[in-house]
Amino acid sequence: MKKTEHEQFVLRQHPYKIWPRKDEKPKDGRYRTYVKCPGASGGRKLIKKAKYDDLIEELYLLYAPEEKRKEELYRGFTLRKLYPEWVKHKRLHTNAETYIMRINSDWKTYYSEDPIVDVPFVELTKVQLDEWAHQLIKDHNMTKTRYYNVTVIMRQGLQYAVELGIIQTSPFDSVKIDGGRLFQKVKKKADHTQVFTKEEARQIIQMAWDDFHNHVKVYELAPLAVIFQLQTALRIGEVCAAQFEDVERENYFHVQRMLRRDLKEIVEHTKSDCGDREVFLSSTAKDVIQAALMRQKELGINHRFIFSIRENEPLPERPVADLYKKYCKRLGTVMKSSHKARKTVISAWIDNDININTARAMAGHSSEETTLRNYVFDRSTEIEKKELLENAVSF
Repeated sequence: MKKTEHEQFVLRQHPYKIWPRKDEKPKDGRYRTYVKCPGASGGRKLIKKAKYDDLIEELYLLYAPEEKRKEELYRGFTLRKLYPEWVKHKRLHTNAETYIMRINSDWKTYYSEDPIVDVPFVELTKVQLDEWAHQLIKDHNMTKTRYYNVTVIMRQGLQYAVELGIIQTSPFDSVKIDGGRLFQKVKKKADHTQVFTKEEARQIIQMAWDDFHNHVKVYELAPLAVIFQLQTALRIGEVCAAQFEDVERENYFHVQRMLRRDLKEIVEHTKSDCGDREVFLSSTAKDVIQAALMRQKELGINHRFIFSIRENEPLPERPVADLYKKYCKRLGTVMKSSHKARKTVISAWIDNDININTARAMAGHSSEETTLRNYVFDRSTEIEKKELLENAVSF
């Protein structure tokens, strides 16, 4: 008969015989043993229980009171109970509040109504988690990336429970997914929906200059922000937070802060964990900065934000986003956001033989794979593409 963990622990500690044996039925219905008792005759006393397991548990409590209390305390710990503490722990290890927002959104969508979050950690098995994970993929037709992002809560929550001593190992570590069969295949989006063509970008820059010179917007430096983004590939929050002091070298812009849209405040870090970075300033980008400075002087404004005319307030994202909508409508092209402008510039870098590591660093990416997989698209028109392809095989 297999011994339980408590029984094994007791038998290692207990100096006295237990009788009858576990596999024997007591004649008087009692299992007996002695325990040390300095005040009793012979320095020991007799204890007895009707069930062998009850006797073992009493001895376990005697020899391991701390372990017993800890076990009873942890028996009620579930993912639902631990989640708020894990999120606090997670916040200490990242500056990306949008990441925490995504985690909270995933909790509400995929976890909060699922019974598995109420199963005590000590009772969770590999089979339960395996079935939960596979059902999750099938119910939501998940891609590999989506699955990985969503299961961060379960995966890291269980690991956090290990670190706290609630469980010894995470059963989720043993769960294996046959991604080739289950995950939804990801098809890269069509180029024309992700980047501006060379001619579209040229026309947008011209329209933005016209808007700036005509002072057509309440946020009249917003058109300059559009041009600046189409020269530097900064994220929109980084453009809005751009300051004159960030031009630290003649040809480079120091990207070191961003506007947090959710909190409407400037934070002294960028979105990615790569930290600060430097981006090359083209002659057009430098013209933009000079134009913004001169216009601020004309208006009697002297503050740090490049694209704002409101004293010590950054440019909001909305005016820039609205301009992209306006310009796309004028061009009669598919609506493309400021993020697509960022992709356009990064694609242009690669098209013009900028080293991938340089492009990756200026984009603020941690890996070349991210840059190439998600930010590089063909900016050619269909006519240009055909001509290039024809020339390629003109041997």
